[in-house]
Amino acid sequence: MPTSCYECAIKSWDGEYDVCPFSGIRALSIGIQNDCPLVPVPPHGRLIDADALKADGFNESGRMFISNAQIFDAPTIIPAEE
Repeated sequence: MPTSCYECAIKSWDGEYDVCPFSGIRALSIGIQNDCPLVPVPPHGRLIDADALKADGFNESGRMFISNAQIFDAPTIIPAEE
């Protein structure tokens, strides 16, 4: 979670300023906007795209089957934290 809008990894450049992609307001260098939709994520392991994994998890008989290899190879959405 960034400590200011200016540090946010998803801010965008409008040709003159860094701006918030949600509000379109110029990125703050101190603090974040009150209506920022980003929320802190508690410490966690590797977070994967479970929907993508589930879509690939059916065997020939139509039953859900997910192997360890599929879990290992699942796309990482947020890397693990210490």
